Amino acid sequence: MARISKELVKRHDGKASLDPRYVIVVRVASFAFRFETVERLRECIKYYEKKARPSSRIAAKTLAADLGEDWRELRGWDVERWFERLSMYLLEEPKRQKVLKALSTALALAETGKL
Repeated sequence: MARISKELVKRHDGKASLDPRYVIVVRVASFAFRFETVERLRECIKYYEKKARPSSRIAAKTLAADLGEDWRELRGWDVERWFERLSMYLLEEPKRQKVLKALSTALALAETGKL
C-alpha cells in the first residue's frame, strides 16, 4: 500500500520562510520518491511506463550543451541522470507495477488539488 503526502521543506538554518516550499512524497515498495514539481512526477511516470530501459549513454553533444564544454572534467553524479540512481529492485515487474500505480494516484491527487 502506497502512502502519498505533501511535506513542507524545512530550511537548513531553522528559520521560517515567507515562501514555503512543498514536496510530494510517495512511499511505495520500501522506497520514498520526492518530487518538487508535478512535471518531475510526470517524467518519473513516463520512465516507469516503459518496460525496456533506455540506454544510459548520453551523446557528447548533449552533454556539452547541458554541462558546458568542460564536461569531460566532471565525474560521477554530475553526469549521471536521476533515473540511474534508482534502486534496481524497483524495476522488477511486480514492483514496477506498484510504483506506477502509486505515482499515477499521486499525479491524480496533485492535479485535482486534493493533496
